[in-house]
Parts: sequence; structure tokens; C-alpha cells
Amino acid sequence: MASKGGYIVLGLLFLAVLCQLGHSLQCYSCINQVNCTSVVNCSHNQDACLFVKAVPLKFYHQCWKYEECSFEFIAKALGEKELHYDCCQKNLCNKSGGRSVSEKMLLLLTLLLEAVCHFYR
Repeated sequence: MASKGGYIVLGLLFLAVLCQLGHSLQCYSCINQVNCTSVVNCSHNQDACLFVKAVPLKFYHQCWKYEECSFEFIAKALGEKELHYDCCQKNLCNKSGGRSVSEKMLLLLTLLLEAVCHFYR
């Protein structure tokens, strides 16, 4: 039998997802500014924020389609040959390139711990 706590956590996660469905994603939107502060609401078909650092030094912050987050597509669309990019799907996550490796590892460990705890209840 599952505990009440597990159902409460799942219910809260479900509500959080529903709350996000009605709102458009917000991203920073600037070209060639390291510290971008201009915020835009993305259109309904743009579900990601993009940060690009192109070589020679040029920066892009903008809304993007997550399914088009690939080096080939981004390089062609922006007309850049050498670049580093990060696509993310949270509000204002493209300020300086998205999550670090340590933040991704923390998220992964949190999910793993939750799964293990749920399994042994």
C-alpha cells in the first residue's frame, strides 16, 4: 500500500504541471550582449530558451523550439560556423548558458533518491 505522502507529492507535481500549461515561457532576448536583461514572452510554438556563444565572440539569447535544439540547425539558422549552445525549458533559464553540470547531477540524484524511497515503502 502506498503512503499518503507519496500521493500528496504526486498531486502537487500534477498541479504544478497544470499551472505551467496556461503560461507562455519567458526567455531573455538579446543579440551580442553578455549580460542580457531584456525579457520576452515566447510564442506558443517556442517551448525553449536558447543561449548561444558563437566564435568569434558573439552571444544570442532568445526563444526557440526545443525540437530544433541541435548544433546543425542552430548554426544554419544563425549563420554561425562555430558555437556552443544550451537549450532549456524554464523561465529565464538562458541568462548565461543554462544549468551547470553540478545542478544537473543534483536533479538526477534527487529523482533517483525519490524513486528508491518510493520503492522501499
